[in-house]
Amino acid sequence: MIYVSGIPSHRLDEVWEDCKPYVEMGNNKSQEEMNIDDIYEKLIDSEMQLWIIFNEKKEIHSVLTTQIITYPRKTTCRIVTLGGEGLDDWVDQLLDILEEWAIEQGCVAMETCCRKGFTKKLERLGYEQTYTVLGKELQTLH
Repeated sequence: MIYVSGIPSHRLDEVWEDCKPYVEMGNNKSQEEMNIDDIYEKLIDSEMQLWIIFNEKKEIHSVLTTQIITYPRKTTCRIVTLGGEGLDDWVDQLLDILEEWAIEQGCVAMETCCRKGFTKKLERLGYEQTYTVLGKELQTLH
């Protein structure tokens, strides 16, 4: 059995050192838009949310971060980082909890930028690929 807990920003420092490696794991495939310090600041400022997935022994399996994105025409819950293990064992339960929470926050959609392997896991849960993000680092001329 797994448990999911959202961590309020005022309690972040109580769990941050244990969660930090998982957040870094989830962020290491990004285009380096944010580093771990940026994510921490957004969590402290309540601009992002921290979620811990743990077992009955209170051992952490995974950690993820979310962010509420307010577009001009809709509000979306974005999964920003996800790092850990055993995804296949708990992803359904996690997404049920996140989606319910997102609705309570006024969101009408979920989104995430992810690798192709994760896309297949989410498609069976009703998620669909809406667009593809490609990235390239540019060299500046000096």
